[in-house]
Amino acid sequence: MVITYGNDNMANINNYVIDLKEKDIPIEKIGGKALNLGKMSSAGFNIPPAVIVSVDAYDFFIKKELECKISKILDSIDFKDENSISNGCSSIRSMIKSEELPENLFLEITNKISNLPDGYYAVRSSAVAEDLADASFAGQLDSFLNIKKEDILEKIIDCWASYWTDRAVKYRHDSPIGHLDTEMSAARIAVVVQKMVNANISGVTFTANPVNGSEDIVIESTWGLGEAIASGIVTPDIFVLQRDGNILEKNIKTKKQGYFLKDGANTLIDIDGENREKSSLNEKILPKLLKMGIELEEFFGGPQDIEWAIECENNNESNFPTIYILQSRPVTTLTDSSDKDDILWTRAYGDEYWADATTPLFYDVMGKMLTDYVNHEGARIMGYKEITDSKLLKLHKSRVYFNSWVLEKAFSYYPKFARSKELLNYFPLEDQERISQYPTLLHKTLLSQMLVAIRDPDGMMNKTDKAYRKWAKGFMKKCKSFDKTDLTVISDVELAALYDDIEKSGIKHYQLIRYGMVSHSIATNLMIKNWLVKWLDDKNGSLYAGLISGLDDNKTVEMNIRFSDLAKILREDSKLLAKINFTDDLSTLNETELDELIYFNSKFKKEFNSFINNYGHRSNTREILYPRWREDRVYVLEVIKLLSSSDLDLRKKEKESRKHRFKTEKKVLNKIKKQNGGFFKAKIFSIVLNLAQTYLTFRENQRFYLDHLLFRQRVMLLEMGRRLMVRNIIDEIDDVFFLYEKELFIFFNINPSKTEFNENNVLGLMDKILKRKKEFYRYKSSLPPKFLKNGIEFDDTVMEYGKNAVYGAAASPGTFNGVARVVESIGELSKLEDNEILITSNTDPAWTAVFSKIGGLITETGGILSHGAVISREYRIPAVTAVKGATSIFKTGEKLFIDGNEGIVYKKE
Repeated sequence: MVITYGNDNMANINNYVIDLKEKDIPIEKIGGKALNLGKMSSAGFNIPPAVIVSVDAYDFFIKKELECKISKILDSIDFKDENSISNGCSSIRSMIKSEELPENLFLEITNKISNLPDGYYAVRSSAVAEDLADASFAGQLDSFLNIKKEDILEKIIDCWASYWTDRAVKYRHDSPIGHLDTEMSAARIAVVVQKMVNANISGVTFTANPVNGSEDIVIESTWGLGEAIASGIVTPDIFVLQRDGNILEKNIKTKKQGYFLKDGANTLIDIDGENREKSSLNEKILPKLLKMGIELEEFFGGPQDIEWAIECENNNESNFPTIYILQSRPVTTLTDSSDKDDILWTRAYGDEYWADATTPLFYDVMGKMLTDYVNHEGARIMGYKEITDSKLLKLHKSRVYFNSWVLEKAFSYYPKFARSKELLNYFPLEDQERISQYPTLLHKTLLSQMLVAIRDPDGMMNKTDKAYRKWAKGFMKKCKSFDKTDLTVISDVELAALYDDIEKSGIKHYQLIRYGMVSHSIATNLMIKNWLVKWLDDKNGSLYAGLISGLDDNKTVEMNIRFSDLAKILREDSKLLAKINFTDDLSTLNETELDELIYFNSKFKKEFNSFINNYGHRSNTREILYPRWREDRVYVLEVIKLLSSSDLDLRKKEKESRKHRFKTEKKVLNKIKKQNGGFFKAKIFSIVLNLAQTYLTFRENQRFYLDHLLFRQRVMLLEMGRRLMVRNIIDEIDDVFFLYEKELFIFFNINPSKTEFNENNVLGLMDKILKRKKEFYRYKSSLPPKFLKNGIEFDDTVMEYGKNAVYGAAASPGTFNGVARVVESIGELSKLEDNEILITSNTDPAWTAVFSKIGGLITETGGILSHGAVISREYRIPAVTAVKGATSIFKTGEKLFIDGNEGIVYKKE
């Protein structure tokens, strides 16, 4: 674009570009994004150099030459015709970008830009709104990063042009909001031009401890730009200081990588060996950050969450560092009054079903279903009067905690023998003996089953699996219909209605898993396990493992077999294998390059596409923030590449497992028949075994269909996020997952123009999103304490040590000598070698494709029915679960002996 100007004597110089150091700048002149920066700058705090192209500049530019022309184009648009809208809006944007700027406006903006220091700049739209429906909903307001000085003016005009996107114009027309009515806030757009800090060190200062709410100052820091912390690539150094400067805590982390501004781009660079272990802050910088934090707290009148960046002379942090304040927001401590509810919360039960770090939106999406239908409705049906209205869930440090009182009352209906060590592990040690000794309330148990038969027959043990299969078949038909819908062309109201329809269609899933997952699966498997120990002395669990492996119609096993089939095709095509192995990092491939690899072998192409069609709705985690395989096909190819290094044929192995199960069943039944009352024992054992096997398969398959439901919900939520980004309510699409449902759906009600929202609300919402994202990424790779009460965390899990021995829970029988491989995220699975012992926090179905490679499994969470334990028994891999701190106790490369019979891991000297 060539920027020119026309003669103009009407404009007054110094009207249109505002220096942030000016005092008392009204928000209607500069927009919300610039307001806080302006307050800090005018008070003397050091922010990166910036100027604001005010809303008056945009208004004057439009009114000077373009208002009439734009009005004529708008009058010519047929708003029922998408092509007409698109053509009209394209003409308006082209007109704005090609129109000469009034002379004085051009000179003033270019003069201000020329006076800015050299470097790269962010050019951001800054919306002004008195009524959110009049402005923030009004249009797509673009922002640009890493812009050279000579390109700033062009990007300012691009921001102005972004007001006239197709969807923005259509929305304003439907609302209706005046496109050119500058008396309303809708047409008011400012642009922030601010230098990007070439940071050597970045971080955040909390002027109140976000963990315990004390007045201690907490500072987190890392090398390079703050994006490394926000994205979770590094765990920052942490310093806790008293206000007098005394350091209470200093926790220096290993920082392997960092983002740095290189040639106008945020570039991920490996940190050199010396600095990886070195503190990112020294004794000169810490006091300055401390002083700055206290001053900002006094200025804003409350505890602050302060983002900052440091530029060091000659890249040496010891030489006169310049500290820039990027943003300052009010801080809310994590242990606020909402945590002080006198309820004992346990993370342990969540580890069985909901083990991953959880975003606020997913907490609502699945949490309300578990509360309303699994807990409250289920308790009413079964006559569990004590827990029909109790609060079930809590989100704390991005993990889901369950109300231990609800679990305790539910388990009191279980017979004594079913209150196994695995179930009691959900509770603190001091409560376990008391809960285990509850008398068996057989009459209540029988009554609950009678009530189920009357009130909800599908919940009967002989019907739940059949009912679920029927629901799944119908739901898959709905999914096919849904997948044909173009979400981008339907209205907000239609999108909200479609979301509601899919959500309601999924209610039956939750109504059936409350029986199949909880009572049927746990009860029958514990009965079988108990009888095997009592009757056949199966203390190491080998008979039990043999009876529940090689089960038919297990969706996870079928998926793993398909992975294995693809790996076999790849292994047998040396040219394709060479091409894939030649690419060190498959994640760098674009879609075209990925297709070239996949389509190189026609058989591989056919099977790969078939796999995506059948399993593309699945992911590495249930958390809906992360893409599904249909969106991230590279991950699927990475797993296939990993498996191709092994010659194990899972299709063949599964046939062997099935044969082994048949053989074990025959052996067990013959032994039972030889005992006193053997015929009766064998009969009842056979019936319960069939149910236990059915509901283990049910347990795996419900994950498969839940993934289908969550995939469709994710697709719709992403579309909602896109629309909110277009309306300048959130900064990026994925921010939608850091809203709670009540915050999100206020924007998608029937009468959005009547929503009581204003610009300050939007700024507050963005602050909340940022805080929640920081918390999520801070804790996503670590487990918080097991229990929480009145805001106080504690973890009374006793980790026993013998000589070189660590004790956990026996989850899958067998023993194995091998080398440890600690994997903290699924992205590290590519490093896994054959026959290594996989050590991780927890596993999900996506992980199990690599189980064919490992020699043993150790997890920090889970019991005998956790996913990792079930699949380990399926593949006859020794497994020990519930090893507290396993990912830090053991080190990659360490030689271990794992005893899955006793639940012990030995460190070999």
